[in-house]
Amino acid sequence: MSLDSKDWRNAVIAGSLIGGSMLIGIVVTKGPKTANQPVTSNSNSSSNLSSNSNSSASSTPSSSITQQEAGNLISNWLQSKRQIFASPFNRQLAAELTTDVLYQDMTKPGGSIDWLIENKAYYQFGVQKIESIKQFSANGNQATIEVNLTEDLTFYVNGKVDQTQTDFSTKLVRYNLQFVEGRWKISDYRSIN
Repeated sequence: MSLDSKDWRNAVIAGSLIGGSMLIGIVVTKGPKTANQPVTSNSNSSSNLSSNSNSSASSTPSSSITQQEAGNLISNWLQSKRQIFASPFNRQLAAELTTDVLYQDMTKPGGSIDWLIENKAYYQFGVQKIESIKQFSANGNQATIEVNLTEDLTFYVNGKVDQTQTDFSTKLVRYNLQFVEGRWKISDYRSIN
């Protein structure tokens, strides 16, 4: 992951706005589907998400995932960013929710977490909300979900707000999910509008 301002901002924001690197061979079908069951793309999908975010993908006994479980995973990710991209820069929490490209980009030596620490920088989040789920598809140990999400974030460097990395917006984000280590995790994501 490039650490220049635009790439860094996109990488941290997607999910809310973090730009990811690449799709991991997942093809999003034209209509939202999950394992031969139709999935509704209700504009109030965020209200369909379980209020208990701990009952999300981690409790799934097999590699199948529902749209609601995928939405819960994204909600958990959004809330966890407060601890991952600010003190205490919780790498364990990142490991619980992410894998593959996303996890490596955050936790590798010189990755985004190290960059924040070394530059005395962090993100502070306000509103973080999934507005709607637009598409969802699952096949085996991989799934893709597209969500409209709103996020209010402020980027601080040396205790001062960096306006170039501060944003409040609603964006469409595509998350790639993967079933690994007995649970669903986010492997990559990117803003698609």
